[in-house]
Amino acid sequence: MSEAERRMALVATRHYLDGLSRIEIADEIGISRFAVARLLEQARERGIVRFEIASPDDLDLGLSAQLREAFRLRHAIVVHAPSGAEDTLKQRLGAAAARLVEEVMTPGEVLGLAAGRTLRQMVMAFDALPPVDVVQLEGVAAGLQESGVELVRHAARVSGGTPHALLAPLLTRSDETAALLRDEPAARETFARFAEVTTAVVGIGSWNPEDSQVSMLAGQLGIRESLLDAGVRADLGAVLLDIDGAVVENAVGRSVGIDAAALRGVPHVLAVAGGPLKFVAVRAALRSGLIHSLACDAGTAQALLADASRTDPHRRSDT
Repeated sequence: MSEAERRMALVATRHYLDGLSRIEIADEIGISRFAVARLLEQARERGIVRFEIASPDDLDLGLSAQLREAFRLRHAIVVHAPSGAEDTLKQRLGAAAARLVEEVMTPGEVLGLAAGRTLRQMVMAFDALPPVDVVQLEGVAAGLQESGVELVRHAARVSGGTPHALLAPLLTRSDETAALLRDEPAARETFARFAEVTTAVVGIGSWNPEDSQVSMLAGQLGIRESLLDAGVRADLGAVLLDIDGAVVENAVGRSVGIDAAALRGVPHVLAVAGGPLKFVAVRAALRSGLIHSLACDAGTAQALLADASRTDPHRRSDT
């Protein structure tokens, strides 16, 4: 090793391993900080310094970058899971989404949460949320464990903030019932908090093929078929979408939750969804313009990228 290379190695060691700033190194060895910068650059060019970026085995950094670029997303997270391992996929998606939420939220902001099995995994994976209030974005569509009420309360315990729950079903049998529920004082207070939400996390439900708790609730109420006939193919909670991402308003009067206009006003909306049944629904959510970031599985990401690369990515199809 030449004297010049030894100097590069010394400077690189002091900077990358010992944590000294360029100014501190310059003072220590008697050169300018600009000379230190040149030595660090030369050390990288000559291979004296080599970087290895390690990522968790279940994250696909390449697909994540491609997805972010193709759909102009703020953040994209793509995870791998063994074929057919639905629970593992939900756990990995939830954990990855939890790390992103913890990273982007700052003290004093307001977190909005929808519900579902994957979002439950995310909330259970929270370790260190900053002090933020937490707002439930939709009424209950599933069992107690997956309900937004429990998720909001747990997230607020982690953050130390105030929970704002929505103790009502997401869909009702009539417009009149929904209107009465929305007019309850506690519900009015939660609805008023929607405008304060800075980051919202929502799931994406698929209606055809069916993989949505909202769709199942609509079936229980006897309105699923009419909504399918109206074009519904996906949901972001109470927001129903057709295959091209247009909002379907047919059930707005019966719903208790954030609507499309309010969701569009949230500065950052993260959607979390994965599995072989989700492609059409995730594509609709991307086309809607309502989401800014996406966490999904590798199979869905690959299908979305292949679809986007075709000459007419906005063709109409139910498959």
